[in-house]
Amino acid sequence: MKLEANHIFCGYGSQKIVQNASFSLESGQVLCLLGPNGVGKTTLFKALLGFLPITSGQLLLDGQSLRRFNRKQFAEIIGYVPQVHEPPFPFSVLDVVVMGSIGRLKAFESPSKERYRQAVNILESLNVGYLHDRIYTQISGGERQMVLIARALMQQPRFLVMDEPTSNLDFGNQMRVLAQIEGLAQQGVGIVMTSHFPDHAFLCCTKVALMCRDQPFRMGSAEEIITEDSLKQAYGVQVRIATVPDEEYGPLKTCLPILQGGRKERLTREAV
Repeated sequence: MKLEANHIFCGYGSQKIVQNASFSLESGQVLCLLGPNGVGKTTLFKALLGFLPITSGQLLLDGQSLRRFNRKQFAEIIGYVPQVHEPPFPFSVLDVVVMGSIGRLKAFESPSKERYRQAVNILESLNVGYLHDRIYTQISGGERQMVLIARALMQQPRFLVMDEPTSNLDFGNQMRVLAQIEGLAQQGVGIVMTSHFPDHAFLCCTKVALMCRDQPFRMGSAEEIITEDSLKQAYGVQVRIATVPDEEYGPLKTCLPILQGGRKERLTREAV
């Protein structure tokens, strides 16, 4: 299955936020969308999810316009994992996960016992089965992110849209979430995610798209898109791309930001 965005333009009123964005994603691939705040990453996601109309261009699934699918059909194709989620009531983790199946239920139909068993199995598969009786509002940020992924998987989608899935997580939880993303891709789920950390794209992404102010939308492999020049254009900071040899995993790439006027100036003073 293939998800495509062809020359997408969208925004709010007369203000065009996203201009001429194009990408393609197949089942089992991970696309990481990079770019500074305010360039339209979330706006593009809203258009992809049908929350915001596109003014020009096409969103296609296997060559068919996504506009042809009703909401129930859409929910069976694309799942959404938001950056933050605060439910109005203190639901249990299991209830939050089961809510992900609502799009597959008929009007006034309640989730069956089988749905709850499925929710438990999904939590177990994400290594957070111990949470199912806990209150969602009382668990940690990293645990909430896993629960939101489980809720989206209850839809049994072919693609997942994840808005900064590692936001506000500590280093360990960031790596655990990325490991789950890679695992889902290996199971055939296509994933579109945003991140503020280019290193994440090196770790688990098949493709990278970069959005910049006053620059065209670019997409390619991590090695093609994440360069010292492109990151300087996007974020306005100097960066060095380093390759670290590793006998077990092979060469590992990482981004090393340069704190201008910081370390170099301090070393100069110390030398004097």
